[in-house]
Amino acid sequence: MDTEELCSFLCQELPRTHLDRLLGAVESAFHISNQHLTERFDKVPRSGPGPQSHHYHLQEALLNIPPGEGFSVTNQATRPAGGHYALVNAGALKLTASVITMDRAPAVRDARFRRDLRQLNERLQQQHPDLFNSPVPPFGPQEDSLHALLLPYTAKWSEADHSKPLACIIAIPHSDNSRHYHLRKDVSELWKYYEEGGGVTDIAYPKLRDKMRAAETGGNAPG
Repeated sequence: MDTEELCSFLCQELPRTHLDRLLGAVESAFHISNQHLTERFDKVPRSGPGPQSHHYHLQEALLNIPPGEGFSVTNQATRPAGGHYALVNAGALKLTASVITMDRAPAVRDARFRRDLRQLNERLQQQHPDLFNSPVPPFGPQEDSLHALLLPYTAKWSEADHSKPLACIIAIPHSDNSRHYHLRKDVSELWKYYEEGGGVTDIAYPKLRDKMRAAETGGNAPG
């Protein structure tokens, strides 16, 4: 699958102003959650409340982003009931976000990202099972929209500073969401596609969807 085409499609559906708002929400959520944890928890190890605090502060920050042309964030209830998550709708693109705890090195280190990607999905499912169960739209290329993940990384919880993400990854899992990715890049790698002459082109989602499905099955997309 051509990752250049996928990056161009992401930037086509998600204008830079909207991506900037998403990343601003991530930064705000980390700062507010870290401040809350610092003020409220002295004796209790932050490895307990920390991941959930960051996760839900992130959902709240995303839900506070005002709507724009072709862009909205909706509050979705989990099933079984009891939780909520933010679903970003941007044209034919849907995004959900989860905070991932980094093991050791910052997430920008390529060597860390050459691990078996299946492990990441397993960790995601353990930390946030609501994102893997109905009614969250299935991951990857669906009939009418592409469901991608926004994954801000935080330091391991034995460390002191969790006030900002180490990195923010955008990922497009295969539609079976358990083994492989069509795309997995640091968000900073998208900037060149927004620049003047950077190559954001008009890409029809049905054709892209067919190519992605063909890549998942090892077949050929219809011409």
